[in-house]
Amino acid sequence: MSKRIRRAAAMGGVAGLLAVAGVTAGAGAGVAAAEDEVRFSSPDMIAAPGTAPRIGPWLDSGQADGKVIIALSTKPLTDPAGDGAGVPRGLTVNAIDCTEVAGFVAVYACQRGMMYPAVALPKTVPDLTTIHYGFAYVPKGGDLTAGAEAARTAGARPDDATHGSGRVVVKTVARAALNTVEHDLPPVPAGGTVRQRIRVHAIDGGDLVIHFRLADGYLARMPKPLRFGGVTTGPGATCKVGDSAVPGHRSSLSCRLEPGDHTIEYELTGDAGQYAQHLQVASWYDIYDFGIWDSTFLRRLSAPFAVQGRPILPRHGLVARDTTGKLWEYSGSGTAASLGPRYEIGRGWQTYNALTSLSPSKQSPYYWAARTPSAVTRGLGDLVARDASGTLWYYDRQIVSQERYAARVKVGSGWNVYDQLAGAGDVDRDGYVDLLARDKAGVLWLYKGTGSFTGARFKARVRVGGGWGAYGRLAGGADVTGDGRADLLARDTAGVLWLYKGTGSGTAPYAGRTRVGGGWNAYDQIVVAGDLTDDGKADAVARDTAGVLWLYKGTGSATAPFAGRTRVGGGWNTYNRVF
Repeated sequence: MSKRIRRAAAMGGVAGLLAVAGVTAGAGAGVAAAEDEVRFSSPDMIAAPGTAPRIGPWLDSGQADGKVIIALSTKPLTDPAGDGAGVPRGLTVNAIDCTEVAGFVAVYACQRGMMYPAVALPKTVPDLTTIHYGFAYVPKGGDLTAGAEAARTAGARPDDATHGSGRVVVKTVARAALNTVEHDLPPVPAGGTVRQRIRVHAIDGGDLVIHFRLADGYLARMPKPLRFGGVTTGPGATCKVGDSAVPGHRSSLSCRLEPGDHTIEYELTGDAGQYAQHLQVASWYDIYDFGIWDSTFLRRLSAPFAVQGRPILPRHGLVARDTTGKLWEYSGSGTAASLGPRYEIGRGWQTYNALTSLSPSKQSPYYWAARTPSAVTRGLGDLVARDASGTLWYYDRQIVSQERYAARVKVGSGWNVYDQLAGAGDVDRDGYVDLLARDKAGVLWLYKGTGSFTGARFKARVRVGGGWGAYGRLAGGADVTGDGRADLLARDTAGVLWLYKGTGSGTAPYAGRTRVGGGWNAYDQIVVAGDLTDDGKADAVARDTAGVLWLYKGTGSATAPFAGRTRVGGGWNTYNRVF
């Protein structure tokens, strides 16, 4: 926002905006007689390359129904002969609604205050290029020639209410970068207060604005906001507190700084029950009166600083496909009795006859900008899906709003030889997710992930063993026993659930089975879901034939991996696949 517009806002509502436009409120608005007097001011201004500032004075009061005469020059306007009239080489003038006064060079008569001549500044304009201007106000019916003479010599005498001089100085972004902002950001204790500080080396006067945001690459929860306040400054700094909640919806602090070195301190106070977070300070130091946000606001982002508190554990979730082919995601709520609200994440998935996550759907770290498939998206719940022709497709998880998965990638054909596909998680602990496939002869095969985003997604298959035809359902992808190795659940035709403890080996991935319990044939969907309850242990969910979803809270034990079941809710028979 330019200082011209900021000044209008500061003058107060409609009256201020009308004043800048060259119109004042009438007597009915209760304007005092002194405020009815036409008064102008002509401050110096700073402009950025690539802009086109309108050059002329501000109307401070009164109703200017005459004309404002503007003279442009490359030199201070002190010479009656008009030496230097015009603008520096390479710049062009757009008269807008003004007309050039006959007999003069670069002197314009303007009817309305905001419609002054605009000077186009190329992005390549040299630093400190200066445009001098003079002005004179000519009341309605006055002598324009005399006004033109007064405007082009305005620099030779002191300013008054109706004539004066000023200048517009161009300062490049490289010049703006010489104004430095540094942060001292000690951590914020849970339930305590810390003082942080900002040091500004201001070669140019300007406006500092700071805003707090979550730092990239860290897990986040909706935090209890920190409290911002206790601001102290030194000479030459005038500051105003904005949003007292951190992080908030608005800027926390804005300061007008004169040239010089400044230290600004403030307090952040934490809540005793807060989560551990990482925040950053985004700061802008704006030296310009005319400019565009992206090019003229000097944006800096501090290093992350810690907000101390309860550790954040990554929450997991469920993905489900309904009978129309829509894909939905449910996030864990942190309790055993509920899930978060569902979100639609795709359509058209009814074309697949086999569908599985390679690992449980997992909360992603926070990022300010989108993240397409890369190292930071690994392990968040990539999918594979097989179509009716037997072609297997790979869907990379990504961190992109409204697009949970990247465009599918063909893995290969011939996958209809398998009657079950199940995500295995990272079986061999190499950092890449793996896939289990059982053929119709009951042989279980392991496809180890390559981690590639451009080449083959799986290595050649490895035989796990035979006899797996005894199981009607396989469910894997997470560490059930708490030893850091991905495990596998298998339900036999008698309804007994068995645990195959992971070994961490890529050639013999599972140890001998352990009986979990009977009665699991009551369920037509069984999923190892990861941590839904915020205790760091992988949980399981199972849907019964009536459509009720049950949660089995993980214990982390290899001998009794689940506690008793908790009802999550009914209506889950709208889905034909839960994973």
